[in-house]
Amino acid sequence: MADRKQILTTCKSCHGGCGVIATVEDGVIVHIQGNPDSLTKGTMCSKGLSSIQHIDNPYRIKYPMKQVGPKGEGKWERISWDEALDTIAGKMKDAIRDHGAHTIAISQGTGRGYNRYTMKMARSLGTGNAITPGYVCHSPRLGLYGLVTGYGRLYCDYHGWGGEFPKTQIMWAKQLEISSADSEMAYWFMNSLDYCKNLIIIDPRATAYASRASLWIQPRVGTDCALAMGMMNHIIEQELWDKEFVENWTFGFDELRERVRDFTPEKVSEICWIPKEDVTTAAEMWAVDTPGCIQVGSSLERQANCGHTLRAITCLMGLAGNIERPGSMITWVLPETGLIEDFFLELPITPEMASKIIGGDRFKMGAARTCNPDTMVKAINDGKSPVKVWFSVGGQQIVHMANTKEVVAAIEKVEFMSHADLFMGPMAEAADIVLPAAHWLELDDVYDMHPRFMIEAHNKVLDPPGEAKADAWIFNEVGKRVVPDKWFEDVPSMLDYQVRKGMNGKMTWDDFSKNLVSGCWGPDQVYYKYKTDYWHEGGGFPTPSKKFEFHSNHLESLGYDPLPVFTEPGESPISTPELYEEYPVLMSTGFRQPFYFLGQYRNIPWLRSYMEFPQCQMHPETCEKYGVEDGDIIWIESPRGRIRQKLHAFPGIKKDMIMCTANWFYPEEPAKGYHGVFISNPNVLTSNDHLDPMYGSPDMTCLLCKVYKTEDEDLQDEVFHSEKYGTVPTYGKA
Repeated sequence: MADRKQILTTCKSCHGGCGVIATVEDGVIVHIQGNPDSLTKGTMCSKGLSSIQHIDNPYRIKYPMKQVGPKGEGKWERISWDEALDTIAGKMKDAIRDHGAHTIAISQGTGRGYNRYTMKMARSLGTGNAITPGYVCHSPRLGLYGLVTGYGRLYCDYHGWGGEFPKTQIMWAKQLEISSADSEMAYWFMNSLDYCKNLIIIDPRATAYASRASLWIQPRVGTDCALAMGMMNHIIEQELWDKEFVENWTFGFDELRERVRDFTPEKVSEICWIPKEDVTTAAEMWAVDTPGCIQVGSSLERQANCGHTLRAITCLMGLAGNIERPGSMITWVLPETGLIEDFFLELPITPEMASKIIGGDRFKMGAARTCNPDTMVKAINDGKSPVKVWFSVGGQQIVHMANTKEVVAAIEKVEFMSHADLFMGPMAEAADIVLPAAHWLELDDVYDMHPRFMIEAHNKVLDPPGEAKADAWIFNEVGKRVVPDKWFEDVPSMLDYQVRKGMNGKMTWDDFSKNLVSGCWGPDQVYYKYKTDYWHEGGGFPTPSKKFEFHSNHLESLGYDPLPVFTEPGESPISTPELYEEYPVLMSTGFRQPFYFLGQYRNIPWLRSYMEFPQCQMHPETCEKYGVEDGDIIWIESPRGRIRQKLHAFPGIKKDMIMCTANWFYPEEPAKGYHGVFISNPNVLTSNDHLDPMYGSPDMTCLLCKVYKTEDEDLQDEVFHSEKYGTVPTYGKA
């Protein structure tokens, strides 16, 4: 009789953390489904449900390997874990001894719970040069919301725990219905729409809820800051702001009033290419029908004006009093375990470390604890980077960073790089040593996605293939070899340490694993914290003025403008009119699909079957204008290069622009050419020349390009062309 059992765990196929029931029979996973008794009520998306196809996937890395040929040639030799770890640790020790700890870079992908290991590794070694994608995804929000709330906790209260749901919701360049993200869950969001009076979508293309939106605004890409300032102008001119909140709990209102005075609906209409009525209608809905909340998408953080765009949106929240009241933007009261990020925050960045963070002298908000990757790439290519050793876990910097050609050139120049991952991809092909990582179904760990009201347990469902190991194990083993006093005897003791504050200081990993979740929800959450002693005795916000700051004293102290400022994108019809004549199509990248998450899952047959080719979208009239048709494979060209994607003529997108599928590579393509990363990845086209002055974010969602139809001879001449272009991976081939 088969040994059949069900194990409760947590999904991290995106940033969500949905509860999971996994069924295992004789050591093989045979079924996966949502857990109806979890906080996500049994909901799961296609990405999580497809995890069953990750386990025996032929693209899995199963053993440590070292590269025995030039980078990108795909020539590998299997080695032992001891050889791999000793080599990595030896390279780190040599770098520290001969050049200093700052010459070691530690990088990650989106993290999804292992962020704390990345940061602890960097700080324990003594380097501030941690590399994350956060500077183009969520870190600007954490930092700028943190100017108001202390540690950056400011999320949409969809839950109704305080007696109210949001009456007005703004989805600003966000598709939460596709991927749970940034501590906001799709399940709760969709449920809250039953109570929503006004749903405002701000996006140049139609997302899933555009048809039911009360108002859909299509701004020109890169002009969102101007729109937010125009909305504030109208709210102030019509005296619609929250008088009680603004008078008693804010700082700098008169200065804000003066700053937005020129952003009339008429002027914003000209800047954003939208009707002026969109500005006034959205402003009135937001200010009158409260409480309200704003989802902010990472597209706004992939722009060289991301800092002030987020500042403007945050000021818009405060102007309407939509801060810390039920159904508005709130900070979560944390689980009883406290902030899991304390695992690395307990190791402070020393002045010595801070002084050697790459980009730290220029991007004072973004480089407070991580390096600026675009600055690092240019420094490496110019022969001025200190980086000697690069320890990479899970990320695909070759895929997701701007200006792919420069990124590849820089990574190939690094003296030594290791990379840990589940599958062979572009970053693995660039490494000297590759380490096999375990899937979330194959490990025990604490799942924490940014500081939200709950943490969850990953409970191991089955053994990983070959010699694959959990991220926590990999970090701990490397750490023990280099700085043993900063790391742990084994992973169980490290997990015990992370949850130790729970149950009045008595919680163990075993306790937490059985409970599945630790959190503070329902009536235990606290609203109107600024009216209590939560942040300050007698009330107030955790800011220098103890108030919500329209005028940011902290930004001013760092040399930034303390009030929001609109700046044109580095490439635009306005800022570069001559370039616009040659490249007349506005380009954006990164729209979500329900079956992919950033650069992931191209090698999962169930998911790849939904979109075999990378897809771009243009309005039918724009297609006709440039002589291309629905279904064509078209060239998309910018001053940095050209790529090809399959065209979808889509009436739900702003005219004279193109939206490209981002972060595309082909796992089935040969190692040479880094699995086809130059064929269709829009970051071949994006620029790393214009960077946000606060965070160093490049313009990746607001650029210029031209489009034209491919011809057969073009494809034959393409350097990275393969006859297998677009084939769906199967289990038949590795």
